[in-house]
Amino acid sequence: MSKKSQITTAQILSAALNVAADQGAGKVTLDAVAKVSGLSKGGLLYHFPTKEALITAMVQQLIDETETSRQALILQGDNVLAAVIKAHANFSSQVKGNTAMAILAAAAEQPALLGPVQQVSRKVMHEIAEASGDNAEALMLLLASEAMIFQELLHISPLSSEQKANLEHYMLGRAQELMK
Repeated sequence: MSKKSQITTAQILSAALNVAADQGAGKVTLDAVAKVSGLSKGGLLYHFPTKEALITAMVQQLIDETETSRQALILQGDNVLAAVIKAHANFSSQVKGNTAMAILAAAAEQPALLGPVQQVSRKVMHEIAEASGDNAEALMLLLASEAMIFQELLHISPLSSEQKANLEHYMLGRAQELMK
């Protein structure tokens, strides 16, 4: 892929993310994304021939960003579980508005588009199970972290900022103890 093509793809994905965040999942159409990106519809179709291809790329971008964060944390010395908990906390604080939820909602209209999310979830759960000796508490901490991020994304979290920070601190402490 040429550098210009990469820039254009990034611009298109950015425009699509903005449409999702500002207008909602149902408004992510090729026409809307072309308009926001400043490309012609033909230019958009060159990069993403279908709405499904565009949504797949949006989902993959979310996965890649989260995985990059997780891997960086592991390289900095965090264990697998602590890295996931921190990556989830960072993700929920960095995502613009309703972007992630809008993308997942759009993908949920066609469950096959969520396949990559399921694959990463299985991979991470397997890594944690393996590293912890299949410790039930480690898996519970993973699931609690995922529940917290989805509650944040859905704007239904009953936790105050202080409670959330305290829970994350507790979960990270337990992750350090369990994954020795």
